[in-house]
Amino acid sequence: MIVIILAGGKGSRIGMEKALIELEGSRKLIDLVVDSVRGSRAEDFSVAITENTPKSLEYCKRANYKTIDTLGRGYHEDLRYLLSSHPEFVSVACDIPFLRSEHIDALIAAYSRYRTSITGAVPLAIVPRGITIGHTFEHEGKALVACGINVATNSKESLPIIFNDPMLAINVNTASDLRIARRV
Repeated sequence: MIVIILAGGKGSRIGMEKALIELEGSRKLIDLVVDSVRGSRAEDFSVAITENTPKSLEYCKRANYKTIDTLGRGYHEDLRYLLSSHPEFVSVACDIPFLRSEHIDALIAAYSRYRTSITGAVPLAIVPRGITIGHTFEHEGKALVACGINVATNSKESLPIIFNDPMLAINVNTASDLRIARRV
């Protein structure tokens, strides 16, 4: 299973290319995510970029990260585009600073067992106060927040894998999210 790190968004809510945001000293969000991917059971990884992220492309080239060009028309559109050449892969948003290798391995294991799309989620009740909440959904009576890690396939159904890790719910989408991530 390969990982594709999604780093092609406009970053309009935060006003910059999110992959290049520095969190730990001079460590960029993309580097933190790549470290977790490299420590996982993933076979390989690439960074998906778009015309919206020319500085991220330049940085990835300098860091020797493989890149894939996508259309930059939106999250779901880019996933569909990627699925046209990769029948299944782990998708990881570049803005999850507290992602760990174990999260990726759990997704790969769930896919190996169920052979369908898998959505990584965190219970809404444990999301740290002040974090921008993205996509929420309900499963078996629990309110969940999608956390930006998934196994993407062409399957019409998706099963959630629930991580009881509040740190995984921190996606850096706004200046407030960035302040919280830096404080943590």
